[in-house]
Amino acid sequence: MIAALLAAALTAPPAWAGSLLSDEQHDEDIDESILKNAPLKPVGAVDPGPLPSRPSTEVAAGMLRIPTDLLLRSQAACELVFGRRYREAKVAFDEITVRYPTSGVGPMGVAIMYQALMFENFDWRYDTQFRSASAQSRAQLELGLAESGAEPLEHFVLAGISGLDAVHSLRKGDYLSALGSALTGMRALGQAEAEAPEFPDPRIGDGMYEYWRTIVTASSSLLPDFPDKRAEGLRHLMQAESGGVLLGPGASLVMAYAYIEEHDLPRALQKADLNVARYPDCIVNNMTRGRILTSMRRYDEALAVYDRVLAQGAKNERAYYFRGIVLGRMGRMPEAIVAWTTYLAFPSPPPEYKGQTWYRVGVARQRTGDNAGARAAFTAGAELGNDAASAALETLQ
Repeated sequence: MIAALLAAALTAPPAWAGSLLSDEQHDEDIDESILKNAPLKPVGAVDPGPLPSRPSTEVAAGMLRIPTDLLLRSQAACELVFGRRYREAKVAFDEITVRYPTSGVGPMGVAIMYQALMFENFDWRYDTQFRSASAQSRAQLELGLAESGAEPLEHFVLAGISGLDAVHSLRKGDYLSALGSALTGMRALGQAEAEAPEFPDPRIGDGMYEYWRTIVTASSSLLPDFPDKRAEGLRHLMQAESGGVLLGPGASLVMAYAYIEEHDLPRALQKADLNVARYPDCIVNNMTRGRILTSMRRYDEALAVYDRVLAQGAKNERAYYFRGIVLGRMGRMPEAIVAWTTYLAFPSPPPEYKGQTWYRVGVARQRTGDNAGARAAFTAGAELGNDAASAALETLQ
């Protein structure tokens, strides 16, 4: 789940995206990837090599030098998070904290839960709770690492909580903090792999690092070149998916994002579908699947995905936004406007996303011949700092 969230942070529109996209790009931003005009070609099919089998819980616990009970409880709690049974997951992770107070696992699980809740809507409503859980996990790990015995797990957890902190900083636009946390996480991951080389889950971190560092450095002239390690990254992700004790489903979702980046939508959908079969109520996965279906122009199916999300009673605000995109692509502009104005009525969407949405409302009203309504929408978007709305407003005037 940690890696899945990091992949989502890399591929979801960051806080400043609305102001950088041109009008045409902005209208098509559901298909956006990080890599646009860089020289990398699609990586194509990847030979995964021999895929590891998932070790038994007892064997994996031995690799990590921890009680089997701790790993069993961790597996059960992670399943609850993947299945979006957050209340039960919170109870399960709190129980781990009581029983294993120096493992860092309990509060890290709570931090994952709050980060997942925020990712469902691309907001920061649980910022305080997330930061508290992250700090508690680090405090536990400091005590645990001062003792001997469970270092592979503790370094693995430190890598995880550092990755979560990097996700949070990245979404906030604090890139220096994100880089610092990511480097801490990679060092901890290396230590975990050195101490438990047969434990398969850390390969998800290796895979993400190799794949996304290639993408990010290729997309920016300000960053030093990095060899094209996308194939190696995907291979490591496949190994984590096959053998992961805790993070196998997370590897599937990470690969869905990677295949979106590769514009290999059938493979992306295959990975998202794999998780739908196991966790039909996982909103992060369902929202990803909806966007893939939209990019594939399978609009009826995409609408069904967003309708399911909204029917869950989860009050998922962002689903209205993406539902509006699908309706707009189908030419159902009045319904698209209703979906977007519903999203705009919620208090929690960040101003950047509201500006982007007002721009879309303006375009839709313009296409229905409502120039006065379009002007009002573009004005609202421009006031929120959306450059596309400002440019459209100048054209109208």
